[in-house]
Amino acid sequence: MRLREWTVEDAAWYAEATRDPEVQRYTADPPTLTEEQVAAAIETRRDHPSAKSFCIEDEGERCGNVAVDVEDGIGHVSYLVAAPARGKGLATKALSEFVAWIFANREVTEVRLWAHRDNTGSRKVAERAGFVRDPDRDADREIKGSIWPTVAYRLSG
Repeated sequence: MRLREWTVEDAAWYAEATRDPEVQRYTADPPTLTEEQVAAAIETRRDHPSAKSFCIEDEGERCGNVAVDVEDGIGHVSYLVAAPARGKGLATKALSEFVAWIFANREVTEVRLWAHRDNTGSRKVAERAGFVRDPDRDADREIKGSIWPTVAYRLSG
């Protein structure tokens, strides 16, 4: 497993990966996400000082995404792993490596994430990567026109 910079050549793959019904159950990305929208986002985030994302690769194949947005010294992370790569521990490995990268390369004191309450896979990934529950930040969030019950996690550097 390795993390690498996204390129615009990856845009079609990412747009397709987000159409997976299981991904759509738990991602804020809309099911109508296009290759052009993804390519524009890759270009925008490339040199952005408070945002970064990497493609998760395994054995030369694209497998997923890890991303962070930094605000007021707090990194807010998200991640996804495409269906063919699930169940191999890649998300935990990628998230752990990414968090180490964040603490080494961004001025953050804490990294946070949230997951849909029913997304047990994502919650297990967070816990295996060292995140701890932060129930004071649990919230109902409006995502894609629906209210999602979310649970919060944090990791201090």
